[in-house]
Amino acid sequence: MGAQGGNTVGIGELAARTGLPVKTIRHYSDIGLLPESGRTPGGHRRYAADALPRLRLIQRLRALGTPIAAIAAVMAGERSLGELVTRELDVVREQLREATWRRELLRALDDCPAPERLRRLGLLAGVGKLDDAHDRLVRYWHWALPAGLPRRLAQAVIDGAVPTPPAAPTTATVLAYAELRALATADDRRRQPQPHQVGDVASFYAGLLDACALAGEALAADCPDRLAEAHGHFVRAYARIDGHDDTPVFRSRLRALFRRGTRAGSFSLRYWRQALVITGETPPPTAASGQGHLAAPLATLYHQVAGVSLSANAR
Repeated sequence: MGAQGGNTVGIGELAARTGLPVKTIRHYSDIGLLPESGRTPGGHRRYAADALPRLRLIQRLRALGTPIAAIAAVMAGERSLGELVTRELDVVREQLREATWRRELLRALDDCPAPERLRRLGLLAGVGKLDDAHDRLVRYWHWALPAGLPRRLAQAVIDGAVPTPPAAPTTATVLAYAELRALATADDRRRQPQPHQVGDVASFYAGLLDACALAGEALAADCPDRLAEAHGHFVRAYARIDGHDDTPVFRSRLRALFRRGTRAGSFSLRYWRQALVITGETPPPTAASGQGHLAAPLATLYHQVAGVSLSANAR
């Protein structure tokens, strides 16, 4: 390709056809996005006939803010244009999620009296990085659950107990998530009761999950009969682990136990109240499982057993 040839085009013509500066086209060429097909005897770059559509594709992708590395993968055939768009959309969604979260963090600091601002600053600093905050809650539950619980069962409990940071956060949900993270890292954090009971601990937790699943469905469908069924499953799980039958006497004992557990300042009360702020007190029909789904059904079942609400509105 020492001669110009009729099937090649010069950098000046590419610049004229695209409106791009020669310097920019030269840069794309130097980094491999727009390979040369050769040079003239005078050293001028020449490009193959497909250089123009190739350069226009680069130009349009750059106009959308697409990183050079992502464009290079398309140019090299390592990724299709459709795959690039999907990947870049995921990146933008994550950036938007982080920016929305940060906006609500700042609103929470802005929308409070000056004496409260310093306390909130310390609290909210723990959830500045979303993934770190979520991972800290997961680590807490791994520590808190009884040792020896089957892995899949433990993971099901953790998924249900740890809400994901809300996709559409508000000042209230950001503060609630920060409170959860603070509870999980505080010196007075609590383990779940360890396996000193007479029953099978794995069966106990499986029974609680089944009861909560039924209660979640009942809440979503507004079905009192299904909620009563869930309540029965819930009480019987506690009866079995303690070696008792589900009798009025046992229910009276369980009510007293739950009421003691919902005293002001109780770790469980504080945890589930904050979780309810994040997840909502009435789960959607599709929320019978997944992260954080235990909050609403567990709060409802606690209320049925103890007559004491875990709702944040009952402070």
